[in-house]
Amino acid sequence: MRSPVEMIFNAFLSRQPEDKCKRLTEFLSSNERKRLTELPSFAQGVTVEGFSNGAMLERVHWSWFLPTLKSYSPTEQALFLAAIDESSARPLTELIPCKISTEALTGVGRSYLRQMLLDSLIGPHDRLVPADYLPPSSLNRLLELPKRQLIYLINLLAMHDVASEVRQIVETKILKKLYSFLSEAQKKFLKHAAAKPEPFSLQKIGLDRWDGEEESLRHVLHRRGLGRLGIALSGQDPALIWYVCHQLDIGRGNALFKMSVKETTSTVIEAAVKQVEELLDNESW
Repeated sequence: MRSPVEMIFNAFLSRQPEDKCKRLTEFLSSNERKRLTELPSFAQGVTVEGFSNGAMLERVHWSWFLPTLKSYSPTEQALFLAAIDESSARPLTELIPCKISTEALTGVGRSYLRQMLLDSLIGPHDRLVPADYLPPSSLNRLLELPKRQLIYLINLLAMHDVASEVRQIVETKILKKLYSFLSEAQKKFLKHAAAKPEPFSLQKIGLDRWDGEEESLRHVLHRRGLGRLGIALSGQDPALIWYVCHQLDIGRGNALFKMSVKETTSTVIEAAVKQVEELLDNESW
């Protein structure tokens, strides 16, 4: 796993004169020097402002703050809500329930409260590479999607699983009911996915044993879509995985994270990445 500290240090060294860089790296062990040479370079110039993480909380779905806020008193909760973006604070006021503090926060106070929330998500001693400095990857585009579009992509990914099973269902009644619960976009992408061989196989959904209920179908398909996205992310930078998981609500995000850390072969990961890329490349879906 690449350490953010190592990446930042490597970026710092890349901006130094060659002789100074050589003197500094002499203090490192041979293994540490080797690790530095294997690290990817940042796609853009590194600045102090870029690493301030000032807007990182705005990338996090508000539901991730709920467990932490519930551990504080109502007065403290109100102050925390005043320190975050209103679009995140409003839904939390209804769930906690709590009001947003009208007391004006100082700059130091606001920064302190925001840092406490961030520490509760990544740990007080851990750090994340800011999203703008992630190593180049075709899946970095996932961070440009709002939650609604990310869920849309996940639901379309599940059509790969459906495509591999509908060929084997001979019961017309089951097929008609299945199609009646799919969105137009899902039906369109299902036809596309069914027209070509599936590059890797997962455990069957068991559509032939489906109970016929819309809710159970949507649940199992969404889980399958999350699973395919998790496979694609499993070979990505840990910071990218963190950002994508936290774009989703805490339930989906935790499920996706668990799926992204399962051991998978590089061949399967590559195929899953291509499936995600296909959806990111084609806005017509």
